Amino acid sequence: MAPKSKKHRRSKKSGLPPGAIVYIGDLEGDVQAIQRITESPDGVESTIVSDVQHLQDWASWSGLNWINVDGIHDTELIEEFGRAFQIHSLILEDIVNSEQRPKVEEYVDQVFLTMRMLDHRSTEESDTGEQISFILGPTYLLTFQERPGDIFDPIRERMKNPESRLRTKGNDYLLYALIDLIVDNYFFILENIGDELESIEEEFFRDQDSLSLQHLQQRKRQLQQFRRVVNPLRDAISTLYRDENPLISDSTRRYLSDVHDHLIQVQEILDTHREFCVELRETHLALLGNRTNEVMKVLTIIATIFIPLTFIVGVYGMNFDHMPELHSRWGYPIVWFVMVLCALGLIRYFRKKNWL
Repeated sequence: MAPKSKKHRRSKKSGLPPGAIVYIGDLEGDVQAIQRITESPDGVESTIVSDVQHLQDWASWSGLNWINVDGIHDTELIEEFGRAFQIHSLILEDIVNSEQRPKVEEYVDQVFLTMRMLDHRSTEESDTGEQISFILGPTYLLTFQERPGDIFDPIRERMKNPESRLRTKGNDYLLYALIDLIVDNYFFILENIGDELESIEEEFFRDQDSLSLQHLQQRKRQLQQFRRVVNPLRDAISTLYRDENPLISDSTRRYLSDVHDHLIQVQEILDTHREFCVELRETHLALLGNRTNEVMKVLTIIATIFIPLTFIVGVYGMNFDHMPELHSRWGYPIVWFVMVLCALGLIRYFRKKNWL
């Protein structure tokens, strides 16, 4: 089934009041799961939660508590989380909007962040991956994903180590670790794009006719979409580490500042790749233009050589009775001599002018 257009998806919210929880996206079905990762006397315990009501005692929690939800298309489930964790309706509205621009919002006892997560599943049809939303509360970290599967397995493995900072620094540090892993994966995606662009360049200089402008335009479009993901996220992370929110410790803010620096590097790499696409396209078009000019120059020279020859043939092709040359014994060879002489004279002139 073809995905609905953005215009059609957004029209579902037309006329509804602010905070209306309407899913905007392409995912359909009942794919949903709630996973809770928390500390226990034996280490880190991972459990599947069957009912949101089992999480309503969050005020008494302590230590590490990570609740991950797969399936933001289930608006009833999201509403249950809103009631259980006292989440503002505007946050819930942004969670179920899979086209939400990356941003951060701070409330009295919660910090909301939404961004894009890219991984190997990203394709040309889905260049910006999937949306993931974070809610940092006093005793918990909630994450909402569009579909099952993510890139957070290294984080889950690190949490098993009792000496890991993920176990000792709290939920705000876990938020940083997840964000940092997503941003690090941006570098991996950009590295793959860079390798592909280098291959395109090498193939182009081996065979200038091998360049596919359509392929190059797809890479450029992908980089532009990537840039629309990174730029607002950079501003959001800047807000997150600059504001003195009590839910985020000073030490975690320093780590978030490092993530901000990484996003600046990502943006610089994006700009470099995009400029490369533009320059390679312009080089290709310039070479095509030069080749066309060379062909036109040769054709113009040939046409110029034949202009006087055509004139001579035209004059002696009129067949008037009183044209002395028509009855001359040497008329035909003389005409040929004059035409050859004109052609050679023009060729010599063109060579002298370096036009040939």
